Amino acid sequence: MSSRTLLLGAAALLAVTVGGGSAYAFTEVEINAFHVACLAGDRAACDRREAVIHDRAYEVEWRRSHPEWYR
Repeated sequence: MSSRTLLLGAAALLAVTVGGGSAYAFTEVEINAFHVACLAGDRAACDRREAVIHDRAYEVEWRRSHPEWYR
């Protein structure tokens, strides 16, 4: 999968999920897509991922279930 395809997919996920409200408006698959896009250099995906996983209401649970997101 090319970086361009990956970035377009992440952008599409972001466009569909913007305005979701809470951290659980995003599925783990979507957050993983943000993580992968972030690793590929997409700054917007990095920012969105950070905002979602550091939501105080859900951060403890995200940290417990996905410690790899916090490295």
